[in-house]
Amino acid sequence: MLGNQLLVEMKRAFTIRNLLIWMGIIILLPAIRFYTIKEGYQFFEPIEVFQEMVSTIIPLLFPAIIIIIYLPLFLQELRNNFVLYTRPRIPLNTYLLSKIIVNAFLTGGIVFLLIFLPFIFVVYLEPHLGIIFYSPKDANSVIPMFTFSQLLEYGNLAYGLTFSLWVSINAVIYSSIALLLMLVLTNPFVALSVPFLFYHIFNFVTGILNAPMFSPLSTIFPFNIVQQPLWTILVPFLFLLIIFIGLFVFTMRKQKEWLM
Repeated sequence: MLGNQLLVEMKRAFTIRNLLIWMGIIILLPAIRFYTIKEGYQFFEPIEVFQEMVSTIIPLLFPAIIIIIYLPLFLQELRNNFVLYTRPRIPLNTYLLSKIIVNAFLTGGIVFLLIFLPFIFVVYLEPHLGIIFYSPKDANSVIPMFTFSQLLEYGNLAYGLTFSLWVSINAVIYSSIALLLMLVLTNPFVALSVPFLFYHIFNFVTGILNAPMFSPLSTIFPFNIVQQPLWTILVPFLFLLIIFIGLFVFTMRKQKEWLM
């Protein structure tokens, strides 16, 4: 039954409007940033161009990006009392699980492509096109190192894959929390705002506490801070994971109280 429901959810999600939105996220945002940095910056290696591409616009819009991929469709179903009509033909456990899986697949996949495709373009294609001018390296050249740069010793591809996967996993957790909150809060717009508020407020709080290495910004997109040990990225992530698990258990136990 879950498999059939997943197919239904995927078909419902793949509309022309959603495809255009997803393509805009994947292509337009990196293209805009690439255009702004192709001149006036000094780069020594392609990996620096990639890091600059994903260090401003995408981190700033990250909470908004993750909630517009799939959650508006779920919001529309809640408004139309779709959960009420679904209850007689499918268990609510299966219904909720299918929503979480499809949201994770779409949000995680699109965010992964948002990061990985620019990486492929900048590191493997652009050097042959010659759009970016790379300064020759000498003894005084300094190439900044950020968290995840430790992985470069295993090759550029290992770095690109790992970082893209890390950002997509965080996107899944943030969007899944918002999805569950839409079921337990009376105002769905408040639920959709929670990831945005947590992301930016926690950045502010960690700054005040002089612990920027634990901020969501610095642990997901660590290009505003010097290289940190890899374990630091797990601190806010584990906190969010605990919140997600707690919300999931609470939501499953309160099925009769879901907003219709």
